Amino acid sequence: MERDTKILIVDDEDIVHKSCRRILQDGSYAIDSVYSAEEALEKLDGNSYDIIISDLIMHGMDGMEFLHIIKDRRIDVTVIIFTGYATAETARKALKMGAFDYIPKPFTPEEFMDVILNAVESRKNNPNSQMLDLMAIVSHELKSPVSVVQTTAETLYGGYLGNLEPKQQEIVEKIIRNCQYLEDIIRSYIDLAKVELDNIESFARDIDFVADVIKPVIDIPENNDNYRRMNLVTDMPGSLIISADPNLLKIVVTNLVSNAIKYGKDDTGIIIALADDGDSARFSVYNEGVGISDDAIKTTLFNKFARLKQKGTEGVKGTGLGLYMCRKIVEKHKGRIFAESQENRWVKFTVVLPKNR
Repeated sequence: MERDTKILIVDDEDIVHKSCRRILQDGSYAIDSVYSAEEALEKLDGNSYDIIISDLIMHGMDGMEFLHIIKDRRIDVTVIIFTGYATAETARKALKMGAFDYIPKPFTPEEFMDVILNAVESRKNNPNSQMLDLMAIVSHELKSPVSVVQTTAETLYGGYLGNLEPKQQEIVEKIIRNCQYLEDIIRSYIDLAKVELDNIESFARDIDFVADVIKPVIDIPENNDNYRRMNLVTDMPGSLIISADPNLLKIVVTNLVSNAIKYGKDDTGIIIALADDGDSARFSVYNEGVGISDDAIKTTLFNKFARLKQKGTEGVKGTGLGLYMCRKIVEKHKGRIFAESQENRWVKFTVVLPKNR
């Protein structure tokens, strides 16, 4: 049998080596074993591996330091951690340091093989999945402190702790704007990881597009009571059932409504519409504002990291990921998304999704 997956086991317990080899013996794996991180680094000098399974607590160099060295050397390998201390904290630390997953001690053959097979599949199908997982974890960690800073700044700006001088208000307003920008980045990277890694077939189910997707988004205060004083006007049925992943579709609706506010015209309306087209559902978001040039619509609008560069968008910050994620999500649902616009007047985004998959 061709042994096409090379695995290095790093653990200071002989029983662990024997258990791993027994579990893996019937698969197409080439296995090496060492008893310390120092020996593992020597192995890595002259050999390449697909997967390293390393204990977290060892004599000499521990698993975290070993992970750090692998990361610094930019070694192309998927690392899985053994730990007898399988708390959320140790798992999160290992994942942040670049580990793909962790296996608690003691483990069953089924638990062990589930992680190994996921790692093998990840290397075959999505070499970027480890980085995307890390992006999501780091983004989640940043979200809370950024929210605290923004809330504190808004409290100061509102005069709840005493009136501010005009110059002080200007500085606090700048802090608030930058916090909003950071939250936009954080949400985008969390969503990007979901989009790239999510298997739509696993999460699609019959949902109510109105109750499960649209209403939760438009009821968010920052949308419903937005800083441009734009009214959210809805034109939709009481319910519309489709087969879809509600969490992914909420990312689409959130991005389209957020863009309508960001690039819209003060004191106008945002029209959010949903219609039943028989075999499909047609969702759209319309707003008055800077609009989008025909050239941008045809060439770059839905590309990753695409940013509008036209009159009226100066100073508007963003990641350039929102519409790219919308396109990816809609395509995962076998649908299509497109834009229509009159520059400097209005723009309308439309999403057409099949009702049944």
